Amino acid sequence: MKRIRESMGSEEFPRLVFNKVFKEDIERLRSMEDMWKTKRAPEALDYDSLLQESLGAGSMIAQKDQVAWTTAETFAVFIDSLQRLSNRVEETRARADVGNAAPILSFDKDDVDTLDFVAASANLRSHIFGIEVRSKFDIKRGYFSLGVI
Repeated sequence: MKRIRESMGSEEFPRLVFNKVFKEDIERLRSMEDMWKTKRAPEALDYDSLLQESLGAGSMIAQKDQVAWTTAETFAVFIDSLQRLSNRVEETRARADVGNAAPILSFDKDDVDTLDFVAASANLRSHIFGIEVRSKFDIKRGYFSLGVI
């Protein structure tokens, strides 16, 4: 985790976050074979494969908020939103008025960057576990209105 935190703002940051959450953690879960005797085992995602699939996906994907994105589109939104959020943290960190305090991001359903990140992360996890993916609109309406975040 320390290496991931220290890489924030670098080109390596999205890959490190993605691999930790959607590959390494899932592979560790999958290795617990007893957990998957009666249910479908999760399928880890591959950064490089999704990167290739998402090429040409366009930056307008996140604006398609009433349709469920493909896994490649979801990956593209995840990477883009993660970059936007990490840039925001870096900008906050650079401001002199925060001193040594760690920058904090608030998750708000009306904040496009955080909503894109939550929708993409939730749908990547859904794909891994074989759960139906949802549109960004459905996630905003359901997940945030429940007070989960």
